[in-house]
Amino acid sequence: MGKVVGKDLEFWFDGIEHPVVSVSPATEFDTEDTTDTATPGDGKDFEVIRGARSFNIEAIMYEPAGAEINTGTLVAGVRYRVTAKDTVLAAYDVGQLFEAAGTEVMSATDKVVPLGAKVTGKAMSFEFDSSPYPVRELGFNLAYDELDGTDSETTGDAKETEVSRAERETTLSAIMRDEDADLLSSNPTAEDVALELSATTKVEGTAIVTTKNITNPTTGFAEVNYSLKWKGVPTETNFGLAAGVQKAFKLIFKRGVVTNKEYTGNAVITAKSVSCNVSGVARITYTVRVNGAQTENVKTDA
Repeated sequence: MGKVVGKDLEFWFDGIEHPVVSVSPATEFDTEDTTDTATPGDGKDFEVIRGARSFNIEAIMYEPAGAEINTGTLVAGVRYRVTAKDTVLAAYDVGQLFEAAGTEVMSATDKVVPLGAKVTGKAMSFEFDSSPYPVRELGFNLAYDELDGTDSETTGDAKETEVSRAERETTLSAIMRDEDADLLSSNPTAEDVALELSATTKVEGTAIVTTKNITNPTTGFAEVNYSLKWKGVPTETNFGLAAGVQKAFKLIFKRGVVTNKEYTGNAVITAKSVSCNVSGVARITYTVRVNGAQTENVKTDA
């Protein structure tokens, strides 16, 4: 019986494997104190009712996958995602990520897309009221109001979560410029805002600045930190997985010949948070609520 290690972890959402840094599943059951005169001795009694299952994900953001490849030999050491499989890619599942050995020849029935590059902060930018504003750090937070949708149709011992409306906020940190007006002075108004981590990874819409905090040490730069609230729904382009919609998920801890050590079910992303600075990679975290029953399997090889 082997121990589970993180190098074998796979996270699947909506039929596709996505690269992750870590996944943290959790289960918490409702308990009710049912102590009465039938409880023996000086103890207490409890009933376990329904379980809320969720998991948190940490990941690095990627550029979109490249064009589908259906001819030629794959490049050794490059990561690909399977889009169709036959004899050459028979060992993989459609949607699975793998590193090419450099011997795989693609065809009309064996096809892949190359995994995109990781998103870094060296190309990020911020525009406010159609004017560029130099920044050092950018953040984007989305959180849905969560509603307990559990009722008599909810299967097994599970719970269900529905989402209502989402609050979206952006944070940024910048070095104060002596000839630039602050983004927030008085009577703030909503303005057009564009937050770009790269040319293909961005959020655009209308936002209003709500807070400003300045630090000005005698031994460093004067830095200003802002918070902005997005009005309505901004347009997200390649900005992580879609939140607020239920999708099938799969957490594979270790693959087996017959069955995997895995959790499967349906889930909805209720919150996500993106952070990036000019000298680092873009990172994203998700809060995911499992809806209904979760199936838990163990690894078997025969």
